[in-house]
Amino acid sequence: MKPKHELLNELVVEDKEEKEESVRVGLLLSAGIGVLNACTYMARGHVFASSQSGNLLYLGMDLAQGEFSNVTKYLFPPLMFAIGIVIAEHYHDRPHYPQWRKVPFLIEIFLIGATTFLPESWNALANPIFGLCCGLQTIIFRRIRSNPLATIVINSSFQNAVVSLTRFLHLHDSSDAFRSVLYGIIVLAYFLGIVAGALMVPYMGRYVSLVTAALFIWCLFIALAPASPKDTSLNN
Repeated sequence: MKPKHELLNELVVEDKEEKEESVRVGLLLSAGIGVLNACTYMARGHVFASSQSGNLLYLGMDLAQGEFSNVTKYLFPPLMFAIGIVIAEHYHDRPHYPQWRKVPFLIEIFLIGATTFLPESWNALANPIFGLCCGLQTIIFRRIRSNPLATIVINSSFQNAVVSLTRFLHLHDSSDAFRSVLYGIIVLAYFLGIVAGALMVPYMGRYVSLVTAALFIWCLFIALAPASPKDTSLNN
């Protein structure tokens, strides 16, 4: 089993693989989505940007109670989320395109920034666009340090953190310890993003989503900077 200082060094040291899979990228993406969810929930009519299960839950309860006026409010974000996945997969499947993430990620950042300026009376359009952005991100960033990871929701990361920790306690395998810490800090980044977003909304209103755009621009410079010849030979 690796000493604690080696485990922490493995988390913060520059990755030997693709920069898109670095821990810094995962933290920025997760925190940004946390901020965005706080913004859409508090300033855009109690709709989740990335948690489509939450939107479908609200939709189901409203239908059960005969509140049909909210059908489009909670139905269109999941539908646009699906469209975002289709668009990102189009770029993912392009052959001989090592930096395939670049175009869909730029689309995501542009849409988040532009949609921020839609007034609250346009929430019926804004929230589906944010859903599309999260659908794009689902495909663009699916692994951190070669571990499967979703940066738009915390359910799977939380589960994986607990599973990896349990395996480490039983087997004392350092790779399980690494994964438990990795998934744990991703969950923490998402949670802190929600808290930060919720604290900013009373002062910035719907413009809080610009913070998400700024975090993603930072991520863009880390993940999609000009690659070395070795990097360009890598592709997901």
